[in-house]
Amino acid sequence: MKSKKIIFKAISKRDKSIKVYPEPSVMHLPEWFRETKPFSNGHSNFLRAVKDKENKFEATMKLCVPFTDTMTSGYTFLLPATIFVQQTEGGPKITWHVPFEILDSPKNETLGSYPVPIEYLPILFRWNSLSKIITPKGYSLLVTHPSHRHDLPFHTLTGFVDTDQHPNAIIFPFLLRKGFEGFIEEGTPIAQVFPVKRENWKSEQQEYTDDEEFHVERVKSSFLRTYKKKYWTRKRYQ
Repeated sequence: MKSKKIIFKAISKRDKSIKVYPEPSVMHLPEWFRETKPFSNGHSNFLRAVKDKENKFEATMKLCVPFTDTMTSGYTFLLPATIFVQQTEGGPKITWHVPFEILDSPKNETLGSYPVPIEYLPILFRWNSLSKIITPKGYSLLVTHPSHRHDLPFHTLTGFVDTDQHPNAIIFPFLLRKGFEGFIEEGTPIAQVFPVKRENWKSEQQEYTDDEEFHVERVKSSFLRTYKKKYWTRKRYQ
């Protein structure tokens, strides 16, 4: 199958050592995911997990392909330079040492009635992208917080942008976790993006039919990794 092309184009001259382009998300899996074993008793191999009579086991989320797909698909934007967050009486103060604006904070009225989660400050910040995104005609971009990265001290808000028509770099609104103070290091994932084909849809509701029983039995016919063996399609992002 021929690959579609997404273009990440720098919007200004910059030091070549500063990363302005996102990278395939599979290159930026968190350490906790890399350390997680496929089986809860610490084994990576099924037969060894079974033979470990002292420890009962279950398959971990490492074997859940839909879960891992969200982490390995698309492209991830990285923080181009380290920033320092300091809590002051007037609110958080964020500083950096590179000669460009890594982020900004618009008037807080922008939040409107947005229900800010209790663990985050009700202050809107925005990551400034150093490259604009160009997708093929008919393709938009779904922008999210890096998948399953609840460990990060901020949360990037979700958006949907028609990047085949939008001429400028995208900004990524985010919230900062309450009480956080310290460094957020260069190379930290700040946003994950997925190209999505725009199509019109309509929904339909159907009653249960007997062939549903066949599908249940088909799922049970494989002992392990049924979804990956019978239904999954590999996704490639380069």
